[in-house]
Amino acid sequence: MPEDPGDIQAELDHRLRGVDPARIVVAGVGNRMRRDDAIGPVLLDALQGSLPHLIDAGTVPEEYTGVIKRCNPSVIVFLDALDLGTASGTIRILEPEEIADLRRSAHGLSLDLILQYLAGETGAEVFVIGIQYGEVTSEPGLSPGIQEAVRICAGMIRSSILVQKKDIPEENTL
Repeated sequence: MPEDPGDIQAELDHRLRGVDPARIVVAGVGNRMRRDDAIGPVLLDALQGSLPHLIDAGTVPEEYTGVIKRCNPSVIVFLDALDLGTASGTIRILEPEEIADLRRSAHGLSLDLILQYLAGETGAEVFVIGIQYGEVTSEPGLSPGIQEAVRICAGMIRSSILVQKKDIPEENTL
C-alpha cells in the first residue's frame, strides 16, 4: 500500500468514491493514556463533525462490533497506531490480512480477526489507516512528530469525505 501522502489521498478517494458518508463508519483504536497509542482516538477528535459514525473503540474494539454493524456501513475504517517497521509518523492503508503480523494481542482479540468478522457480517469494505507510532509510554499526549502525522491524516480523510459529499446528489423535496 502507498506511503506517500498524495498516493494515500488518491487511495482514500478511490475507496470512498460514491459512498454516502452516512454509510461510512470510522473507529479509532487506542489508549489515550499511553502516548502515541492514542493515535486512533485523537484522529477521531480531529474528525468530529465530518461523519455521523465516529466510534472511539478504546483498547477493546471487539466490544464495538455490534454498534458498528447497526450503522449499516458500506465502508468501515479503523484508525490505529501500528508498528509498521517504518519511520515514526508514516501513514499507511492496510488490508485486514496485513494486520495479523503487525500488532498481535495489543487490544484483546487480534484486530485482523475483528476486521474479517465485520467484513463478513456487514459486506462492507474494511481497512485500516495505520500510523507508525514513536513512543508508547505511560503518559498522555502524542509525541511531537506524531502530532503532525495525525494532522495530515485527518486532513486526508476529511478531504476524501468532502469529495464524496459533492458526488452524492441532493434529494429533491417538494
